[in-house]
Amino acid sequence: MTKFIIRLLVLLLPLISPVATSQIKKIGVPFITSYSPKMYKAASENWDVLQNSRGMMFFANHFGILQFDGVRWSIVTQPENRSMVRSLAIDKNDKMYVGAQGDFGYVIQLPNGQYQYTSLVKLIPVSARNFGDVTHTVIQNNKVIFFSSEGIFIYNNNKIKVLQSKDNFDDFFEVNHEIYVSDNAKGLLKLQNNKLLSVPNGEQLIGKKIRKIFNTKNGLLLLTQKEGLFTYQDNEIKPFLTEVDYLLKQNQISTGIAFSDGYFGIGTRQSGLIVVDSAGRLIQHINKQMGLQNDYVTNLKTDKEGNLWVTLKEGISLIQISSPLSRILDSSNSETKIYNSLIYQNKLYIATDNGLFWLDWNEYKNGKRENVHFQHVSGMYENVWNIGVFGNSLLAFEKNGIFEVNGNVAKTIAKIDGAWKGILIPNHPDLLLAGGYTGLYLLKNTNGSWVYQHKIKGFEESSRVIETEKDGSIWIAHGYKGIFKLKLNTTFDAVSELQFYNQKNGFPSSLFLNTFKIDNQILFGTTKGVYKQNPVSKKMVPDPVFKKYLGLGSHIRLLKPDNQNNIWYLSGENTGKMIQKSKGNYQIDELPFRKLRYLYVPGFENIQTTASGDVFFGTQDGLIHYSAVKNKKYQTKYKAVISEVKCIFPKDSLLFSSRYDVLPNKTGSPNDTFSVELPYSNNALHFSFASLFFDDAEATTYEYWLEGFEPEWSDYSIQTEKEYTNLPENEYVFHVRAKNIYGVVSEEAVFRFEVLPPWYRTIWAYILYFILYGVVIYSVIKYQKSVAERQRQQLILNQEKELLRSRAELNEQKLTLEQENMNIMRENLESTINLKNAKVASSTVNLIHLNEILLSIKDLITQIDKKNDPNVNFSLLAKINKLIDHELQGDKQWNEFEEIFNQLHDNFMQRLKSTYPELTPRDMRLCAYLRMNFNTKEIAPLLGISVRGVEDTRYRIRKKLQLPSDTNITEFILNF
Repeated sequence: MTKFIIRLLVLLLPLISPVATSQIKKIGVPFITSYSPKMYKAASENWDVLQNSRGMMFFANHFGILQFDGVRWSIVTQPENRSMVRSLAIDKNDKMYVGAQGDFGYVIQLPNGQYQYTSLVKLIPVSARNFGDVTHTVIQNNKVIFFSSEGIFIYNNNKIKVLQSKDNFDDFFEVNHEIYVSDNAKGLLKLQNNKLLSVPNGEQLIGKKIRKIFNTKNGLLLLTQKEGLFTYQDNEIKPFLTEVDYLLKQNQISTGIAFSDGYFGIGTRQSGLIVVDSAGRLIQHINKQMGLQNDYVTNLKTDKEGNLWVTLKEGISLIQISSPLSRILDSSNSETKIYNSLIYQNKLYIATDNGLFWLDWNEYKNGKRENVHFQHVSGMYENVWNIGVFGNSLLAFEKNGIFEVNGNVAKTIAKIDGAWKGILIPNHPDLLLAGGYTGLYLLKNTNGSWVYQHKIKGFEESSRVIETEKDGSIWIAHGYKGIFKLKLNTTFDAVSELQFYNQKNGFPSSLFLNTFKIDNQILFGTTKGVYKQNPVSKKMVPDPVFKKYLGLGSHIRLLKPDNQNNIWYLSGENTGKMIQKSKGNYQIDELPFRKLRYLYVPGFENIQTTASGDVFFGTQDGLIHYSAVKNKKYQTKYKAVISEVKCIFPKDSLLFSSRYDVLPNKTGSPNDTFSVELPYSNNALHFSFASLFFDDAEATTYEYWLEGFEPEWSDYSIQTEKEYTNLPENEYVFHVRAKNIYGVVSEEAVFRFEVLPPWYRTIWAYILYFILYGVVIYSVIKYQKSVAERQRQQLILNQEKELLRSRAELNEQKLTLEQENMNIMRENLESTINLKNAKVASSTVNLIHLNEILLSIKDLITQIDKKNDPNVNFSLLAKINKLIDHELQGDKQWNEFEEIFNQLHDNFMQRLKSTYPELTPRDMRLCAYLRMNFNTKEIAPLLGISVRGVEDTRYRIRKKLQLPSDTNITEFILNF
């Protein structure tokens, strides 16, 4: 346990000690990452910053305590009175103490991620509770000291001692574990044993508004707001003069920080951050023009990685002061692409896409940047591809030709259609070969000046990459075709030999080939390592030395030797240095340059080295400087964190989060166990994670693994969220770990949870299923018995039905036979009826015929004239006539006809007579003949009357039947 505490204190030492272990470069401006209020979504003002033992960053913000995990920002808690937070401190158990406006207290984190604030104001007397901003919070031994201008509150053993001043305090300082207080009426005081003691001659500092005190080998160094710096040694107070007194006095000091290399960082209200050394010389001046969001610095703290966090009146900035890389910026801070750079005659020249620029390098590297700016070389406004010193001349190779640079002016010495670069012809220092857009050009040094001669005949290819050998061979790389090897004739005006090499000659590809010269040997950069030419077979083969150190898997974009026999290279996206230990033995150094990934101008990668050790990288983001004397530790440990866990179905619900007031549990202890058991309906989870490593945090990659669901870790990616859906019931552990730009893998973070089975797969459900199974089995057995009984009853019923069906069939057969008999009888009856109808019809026809004869005879008798024929026996004729009348009456035949007629027509005569009794026999006969559908002419002979008589009879019958005039009597009789 003791060892653990010691280690923890060592980790916390950079934050506890007022002396930061970081160093800061003098040359260039460190890389700055800015976080604006729009990014962290809180108030613009920030007053303090700290880092806990895990590496989490916290900021005292106007809206509360602001947390940053490397990916996400969030307000995690607020004071009880919802006032702004002004100061922060943290103990070895990560218990944060908070100074706010009119309030102070402490904050602990609960197991569910929430932060719980507890105010301590209730422990002080009511009379002392009227105070303003608590601008300092310091932990000293077992005490916590809260400072405000109205009082000093010393918290110990759950009690608070209050120290007050009649004229209020001005400021508060912790110096080498000692506490100093600036009193408006008494000057500088010292806090000892909970009492304020006067410092000798401390009253001389009344009104000077001290803002920071450092302990140095020459005593105390006092930073005042408007009067500059003072030293306090041997009870004497003296001004401490610096190169930047005018800046410090004009721009008001607000805070400060001491670095381990003897440098002091001074924050100002109006001019950003100023860094001086122990002698007061200016090292750095980083203000808004150099990348800060705001010139009002409120506080300065370093983290475990040596980064400097700057809280501002508006925003937060992270300055990577421990990096050996810095940006060469001036106050103009113009953005441009750098194609080449060179130091010549104490001037730094940069070839850009906007022309050629220079600045005074000696002034710049000595920190005097206020009046040092990049100046444009007049006459060059297009893309300048290359610059170089040839003889005593500085030449620039530009889109419009070749220029000689003298001071601020460039003059054209060769107006050609684009020039890439120049190289001296071996053994001829007075001849310069220039590679152009469409071939090669020759220049000659005459009387110290370069003079254009002519274009080389026989070669028209673009010649951007050129190297030469001692034998006069010229190697030219064309990025899309291959490698050309050529020689010039003795007059240097034409190509005498030309050879071409591409994939057919051994290269892995004909694309993206480059040529370099290392130790007088021609090498080739390919898409798969470094190649060289076999002197015997002339084939291109991998170089064994570079194969050993750089492999054969990356695109070699650049090889560059320096004057210390080191080789700088660009392999894929990695920049590195092969440090020579002995001949053919190298040590690879890549980590310091990981920040340069994706910054180079594609195809125009350039690294320039100097004898003094300065290294320049030309990028799309300007010129970057490297200093090998800066030693940064890249293998530091850090942690991955799980920022938030939430269920996403059926609706979003947080399980773990540090965001303020998003979870209901606001009470508890950090030691409480935190277990998550989720109902099956919440089996879809969303994880948010981050890493507590802030150097190029956006380039950090992550891998994760859900133990219990996935078989192995995922691939690394930059995503910081993962979602799982439809998780089956199980116990799970979500793991996540990060890998930073230096390839260091973090400590993993885990989150344990359990998805409970659905109700239908719980133990109680299975018990219920067992009971239901027994009930089902019982029911099945009972059902089977019931079915068997029903089947037996059904069998009996079926047998009875079969018997009944048999009987029914017999009855049906019987009925069929009877029906057949009935049909036979009906047919016989119909035959009889038909026969009778035929008989009646025949008899009626005969009767009609007979009556017609009788009527004819009667008419003849009637025609005999009694007077004119005396011989006629009239008595006999009278008898005959009488006999004829008798026969015409036909009673005997009528009786037979009536009997048959009634049989055939359902007793028609009887029904008609009973319905209409007033009908006479003649009427009845007429109705019978109408029933048989005889017409008037056919009826007259049957009745022995004339047609007219038939009609009269019909008329009388109509009246007797009381038929309407529109009713047909025949239809009535037929339907009766």
